[in-house]
Amino acid sequence: MSEFAAELQARVDEVDAELMRAHAAFDDHAVEVLTGRLENLLRIADQHHVDVRYPSDWAQ
Repeated sequence: MSEFAAELQARVDEVDAELMRAHAAFDDHAVEVLTGRLENLLRIADQHHVDVRYPSDWAQ
């Protein structure tokens, strides 16, 4: 895995974990902001043909 792909995966993992915490806390604003961040990261991954995974499904 390239350094770019590894960093992108790490950022996806961080945002995903924050998103799960915000969802559990019923923090709608944080969920909205973090969902946008996750979508941006996934878009970047797609544009650069980097396969990232994320355990939660909040962004879908």
